[in-house]
Formats: sequence, C-alpha cells, structure tokens
Amino acid sequence: MGYIVGGRTTRTSVGPSWGSGQIGLPQPAVAARIKRLEEQGVIEGYGARINPGFVGRGISAIVRIRTTHAQIKQCLSAFDAMPEIVEAHRITGEDCFMVRMVVAEMTQLEMAIDALARFGPVTTSVVLASYPPKTIRGAQP
Repeated sequence: MGYIVGGRTTRTSVGPSWGSGQIGLPQPAVAARIKRLEEQGVIEGYGARINPGFVGRGISAIVRIRTTHAQIKQCLSAFDAMPEIVEAHRITGEDCFMVRMVVAEMTQLEMAIDALARFGPVTTSVVLASYPPKTIRGAQP
C-alpha cells in the first residue's frame, strides 16, 4: 500500500497501469487496492496545484484570528464565503484560526483582514516565498 500511496501523492495522473509496473501486481489488483484506499479515506482526492500568481493572485498571506468559542461557526461561515481564503485551520494557542489568503492587490488583503477583524484580533504575515508541500511517504494506516 505504501508504494501505491507514495506514487499517487507525487503524480496525480498515475493510474493502475503505472502502479502495476512499479510494484509487480496485475493492473486489476492495483485498481482494486486504490479503490479500497479511496473508500477507507486514506486517499482523499486528486487534483492539480495551481500557482496563484498565474491566475492573478500573486500575494499570499498567513492570517491568524483570535476569537471567542461562541463565534467559531460564524468564522467558519465567513471563511467559506471569502474567495481569498484558500486554506483554514483551527489551531491551539492564543489564536483560534490560521488561514492562508491569496489576493491580487494589497488593498484586497486589507479589506479581507478588516472583514475578519470583526471576530477579534487579527495578526497577518505576508508570504515572501512558498515551496512545494511535501507529501506523506512511508505511512502505514
């Protein structure tokens, strides 16, 4: 399983024929294993990573929000409604959430931060450079 998952995380267009050649199993067996991993939730999905700069959103920022427990659902609804927010995480510590935003202009970032400030204090860090995310390798469920 580890080899199938590892191959799928590094190549989104990998199919059972690639996997069968890599691990020496027949194509139907690899397809069945992939399907089972998808059904178990080990494989959550497939997709392309889009470079925000190429679609007009070259400014990226990490924003931390501190709010009250009573406002958590409202925060999540606001995150969902804001196209600038491409990632959201509930975190421990003084802050409650960390979101990643991508925008075209600093004025858009300012407006998005102001919209989130109604929930409580906001701390923003503009991203200078991003690096490809690492994939999980060698994990066994």
